[in-house]
Amino acid sequence: MLKNDELGIQAYRELRKMIINGKLVPGQKIIQEKLAAQMGISRTPLRVALHMLEAENLIEPKNKTGFKVKTIDNKEILEIFDCRIALESTAAGILAENISPADAQKLSRFFQPYQNKKSGEYESYKKTDTQFHDFVVEKCRNRYLYKLFKQGNLITYIERIGLIRPPEHTLQDHLDIIAAILNHDREAAEKAMKSHLIKSREVIEQKLKEELAQ
Repeated sequence: MLKNDELGIQAYRELRKMIINGKLVPGQKIIQEKLAAQMGISRTPLRVALHMLEAENLIEPKNKTGFKVKTIDNKEILEIFDCRIALESTAAGILAENISPADAQKLSRFFQPYQNKKSGEYESYKKTDTQFHDFVVEKCRNRYLYKLFKQGNLITYIERIGLIRPPEHTLQDHLDIIAAILNHDREAAEKAMKSHLIKSREVIEQKLKEELAQ
């Protein structure tokens, strides 16, 4: 029989997936009794899962005992992108200088499936996009940089926010970043990653301006 902590971790993974995939929508109240019954667990492991999700900033308190799915507004997304620009452009530059042959092979294959398609499959491309950005930061092998990236839950936000621009607008950006890294060109890699993220940030900035003007 699984212990409450193990059941809690399983419930956390399932709930996290539901939030990322939009089955639990921003602002939605977490009805604990219903979820516990749906998952076939007691309230104790569910509370373990909910506290893990709260620590990851995916849910937030609704009242003294309840939770709701956290809504990420455009102002917060801009702040997230400011952090991403700083960390990921630095990581891309470091990786360009230090990438191993094995990692270079993996990096070169990331977006190959989409290069001969007129339009990428959105969900597949979204998953690849998340994996790519995580790969660049992790494989640069700066432990402190990656720790900041993970502690800030930036990969979770990348998954949660989804694609800001469609695949056909970002594929060349990704290929340019990869080319610069594989050419061991630190300056070009940093510049390509920064440009890629700034373009997406500008889309959010424009949306925020439109919201404020209403």
